Amino acid sequence: MRWRIDTDQGISIMAFCKQCGTQLGDGALFCAGCGNAIAVQTTASLAMAADVSRSGFNSSTTAMADDSRDLSEKWRQRFSAIEKAGGERTRWWGWPEAKQLTAKEKRLITSNLWAFVFGPLYYLYLGMWRKAITLTLVVLVIDVILDMAGDALNFPVDHFLWIVSAVMFRQCANVDYYRKAVLKRREWW
Repeated sequence: MRWRIDTDQGISIMAFCKQCGTQLGDGALFCAGCGNAIAVQTTASLAMAADVSRSGFNSSTTAMADDSRDLSEKWRQRFSAIEKAGGERTRWWGWPEAKQLTAKEKRLITSNLWAFVFGPLYYLYLGMWRKAITLTLVVLVIDVILDMAGDALNFPVDHFLWIVSAVMFRQCANVDYYRKAVLKRREWW
């Protein structure tokens, strides 16, 4: 990560990806341009960098986030798209910065084949048992409501009720794993 510190008008720090040169957003853990995990800079090292900059020396003291090194390239791309969509404020139903996303980035956020096929088992594999329980209960309630509506309208819905759970888990998986792996949240919903 390259840093530019401007001390003429106070301290203004802009970070750039060392792999592709894209300017990084505040608090970003992944580059929006290439999906590369970026180094995390502590407040103390930022203050030291500002002091060194004022004295005329150059410093690039950074520490890599431990968890981001272990992620596959696919997860880095997904997390980069989620951060571009709004990061912490992103949920599967709403993206604060949706207009900035390409169609590929939108697919990265909402598409997960493993979650579509295996649903709650995939969530358990990722260590998100709370969310697996919650989503399973939500899906069961939706299935019961749709089944009752189908019976009332004399329309057979039994043959495609499985699709509700498959789509629900597919839509939620990437954002939920981002909240667990990057934000360290252990949420029920």
